Amino acid sequence: MLPASTHAPVLLDEPALYAVLVGEATVRVGQATHTVAERNGLYVAAGETVHVDPRPGSVVIPVPAVGVRAASHSSVTIRDEEWPGLLHAFTASLGHLDGPGAPVEVHGGAAEGLAAPTPPRSPELRALADALIAHPSSDIATWLAETAPGWSRRTAQRRFVAETGLTISAWLRRARVHRAAQHLAEARDLEWIAHLVGYQSVAGFIRAFADEAGMTPGQWRSARMNSNAASARLVFRDASTEHGQRTWTRVNGAHVAVWAAMGEATLWVRGKALTLSEGEAAIIPAGMPNALEIPEGSLLIPVGFRSGVTGGLGVTTHAATLGPLGSLISGETGIETVASMLAAYTSIGAVDVHPDRGFAAVLAGSALQDDDSDDALLASFASFCSKAPDVETAIAARHLGCGERTLHRIVADKTGETLAAWRRLSRMTGARNRLGEGARPSEISRDLGYAHLPAFSRAFREVHGASPASLNVPNLLFSRGAWGRWAPTPRVSARNASDTISS
Repeated sequence: MLPASTHAPVLLDEPALYAVLVGEATVRVGQATHTVAERNGLYVAAGETVHVDPRPGSVVIPVPAVGVRAASHSSVTIRDEEWPGLLHAFTASLGHLDGPGAPVEVHGGAAEGLAAPTPPRSPELRALADALIAHPSSDIATWLAETAPGWSRRTAQRRFVAETGLTISAWLRRARVHRAAQHLAEARDLEWIAHLVGYQSVAGFIRAFADEAGMTPGQWRSARMNSNAASARLVFRDASTEHGQRTWTRVNGAHVAVWAAMGEATLWVRGKALTLSEGEAAIIPAGMPNALEIPEGSLLIPVGFRSGVTGGLGVTTHAATLGPLGSLISGETGIETVASMLAAYTSIGAVDVHPDRGFAAVLAGSALQDDDSDDALLASFASFCSKAPDVETAIAARHLGCGERTLHRIVADKTGETLAAWRRLSRMTGARNRLGEGARPSEISRDLGYAHLPAFSRAFREVHGASPASLNVPNLLFSRGAWGRWAPTPRVSARNASDTISS
């Protein structure tokens, strides 16, 4: 029996859309409570504190990083043909796709409130933020010298982004607009509000307000007063069915199950291709170099994972059949698989579904090559390296109970790569994941044991075709807040790596 849902409220660092595919969910945003019915969604702006409580049997798709073109608390009626786009946007936020994701924007809706930006956590930056709010037209450098003496503006900017997700100027603009909205609701004069929140002209204030709220101050005040304002609508700026995509070549520390929900996809494992027809699914074994090609019009979704320490798995020789996403609208198969995926990757998507259900279904329906002790050792080694990427091979071998030469042989036999090439791909898989958690290249380089940043950048470029500074990996860490999960993957240094394999 699964435990009852006990999700704590989370402070959103980015806007999110909570879309209810099946059932109903109560979404509390600040002091307001919303009941979101089936085939509807609720848009919540960054800076809001949100608590999502799905009813038993409900399926909720939390889509983070939604474009800001509506006021917070806007309701959305979701059409049948829009669900694949929302699923694509969710899976893109998992960080496995190469290239741009599928940005979703919410346009229109009632202006029920504009959220304040997330406050900084450190005392110095909190004092800076308070000073800038109290004196919005003052120079940032002046107050930085007062609240954080000895800090450079560059240091303050970097730490401010890490703590709030916004630059200082973007944070201040959002804080000004939030304060302005409070006075707009009180029917204050527009010019008076503009000067109060630090703008020299009404025109500049209107532009800044429209950029943040998606409507002018006058439109916002009218919408605020109109309790019967129309529902917002979804706009997909880059629909998943209009272009092909691929995953970046990687070595996973876990076994991962993937599902061709729409169209077909090609899974490459150790240079060999397995074509997944629509509705089919397969398992990517931990430790095996892999990539996926997703043609135009197709949608591939990860549906679950298991740690490599749970044992070895052979390569899929015959895919499992889960049914296509098309049945999402007309039947239960697609809904059950989507619920399994959400249970594996979120805490609020399907609270009464076991997080291993999707992976177990794919494993039960697949035909795999016979696995042996070498497969299990490779999977454990991959899991070990993903947690302690800078660990020396000799130390890993000793902890795994084998010789270093044994690891060289197993990696070569099972993956077709030398151990050095495999370790580089494994490290760079972790490095790209860290970029998706907001880590800086210099920090990643140091954690991976590189003596100099240029050496790390060269290794990264060999695997990913671009330097870590130029790849422009989106920060996916804040997505976990929208999903009900905050903590990034734990990182372990070589000094205490011997304790990680059993975790």
